[in-house]
Amino acid sequence: MLSCPVWQQSHTQALTMCGRARLIANGAAEEDLAESAQACILCGSCEPLCPRGMDTQRATLSLRQQLVKRGLLQVIGTHHRSRQTGQVRSEALFLPGQTLRDHKPVLEQCERLLGNRVLCAADDGTDICHDLECGTEIDDKRLEDFLAPLRDAREIIASDGMMVNFLSTLLGPKVRVRGLGQALLESAQVRRGIKRTDLYIIETRTFNGRRGELVMQYESLRQKTGCFMNLDLHRVATPTGAMSAQYRMNHQALVSVEAQIKWLLEGRSAERIVVEHLEDGAAFRKHTSLPVVHLAEVAEP
Repeated sequence: MLSCPVWQQSHTQALTMCGRARLIANGAAEEDLAESAQACILCGSCEPLCPRGMDTQRATLSLRQQLVKRGLLQVIGTHHRSRQTGQVRSEALFLPGQTLRDHKPVLEQCERLLGNRVLCAADDGTDICHDLECGTEIDDKRLEDFLAPLRDAREIIASDGMMVNFLSTLLGPKVRVRGLGQALLESAQVRRGIKRTDLYIIETRTFNGRRGELVMQYESLRQKTGCFMNLDLHRVATPTGAMSAQYRMNHQALVSVEAQIKWLLEGRSAERIVVEHLEDGAAFRKHTSLPVVHLAEVAEP
């Protein structure tokens, strides 16, 4: 509970995953959980610390879907269809997401660093991620059309942590699914570009969902570069909140992104912000005067 940004800003236990679990254990009805389910920004901060080993993100998504079906929860934002220009099939696929596609120079740099063997997918499944996060039922045919070319791949790299976790569950162990940050850090050019005075913002949804696998990779990077990171004392990645559907859709939220950023910067004499996801970068640009770059942009020759 102490890692939860909703708790940090509201100090209301009932709005946390821990609070929801206790309410359910004490016989609360679904309608009593609606406010708590809506408040969650799905950052995954509670998952690596859960004493019961729960998949807390999946549990909250399932609860939202049930509440939306019963008309007890407002759907955030409007339905957004991914742009599709034909199917791409390859052993290694990259799902950059719409935000990265809208920043072509950064996208092209990501593609260069990932190498020619990794092809950019035509369909990112942006609409599927949106529906999943908001609790809207996903059309079966739409989902199958999206998954069909992915099943032929051996490796998928996605910039959106929600997509990373979703595909890992659906595709199973035969397909290696990982986040963009994890993949880019394999490049020596990228690692050399990270400075001691950088504040490195890890994309939280991927990291917190598989902290056991990733924590030593990031700890090694921190030790070698001396950079600051958005990891707390438990080595849980602290979110800005900018990736949440509430923030993206300009919906009222309990978590203030500005307050999160102020907290992340407190006590750290960072001179630059390095982000794995552009939505975190946009939030830092809005609320600080520090230079902000995407991880792909720090690569040195």
